[in-house]
Amino acid sequence: MFFAGTQAFSQEYRQAAGLRLGGAGGVTYRRLFDRNVAGELMLVSQNHGTSLAFLFEKQRPALLFDDLNLNFIYGAGAHIGGANSNCDHYDSYTYGHYHSGYNTMQLGFDGFLSFEYIVPRYPIALSLESKPYFEFFDDHNFGLHLFVIAFGARYMF
Repeated sequence: MFFAGTQAFSQEYRQAAGLRLGGAGGVTYRRLFDRNVAGELMLVSQNHGTSLAFLFEKQRPALLFDDLNLNFIYGAGAHIGGANSNCDHYDSYTYGHYHSGYNTMQLGFDGFLSFEYIVPRYPIALSLESKPYFEFFDDHNFGLHLFVIAFGARYMF
């Protein structure tokens, strides 16, 4: 009986849809494949464009005891999308400013770390998330974007 009481189930829902507010904000959809394994699809605005990211996630209780409904979620995945970059330049020959823009593809790898709190008696999950990513076609930061922090709110069904 003691061992049966110590098993922790980190999620009680099969699907969740919601919003990310902050860095790489957008809409998300998560589907649980198993008790602690999920896939998440995100349509986010990042790096001056829009990307579609798919993440494979593992979930564990964040605390030793499962009384608080706080979960630690970690995972990895990839994204693809498009961006429009705009630049203002100064031409020293004509002494004028000109504006140029170009479209570029977004393609890269994503990581995911989150603390998710499931609100008791309501089908709502609130989370503090970090989604660092590496961008192949980036023209600054060597393509590495580490501090992409967001607040998440999802409806569970």
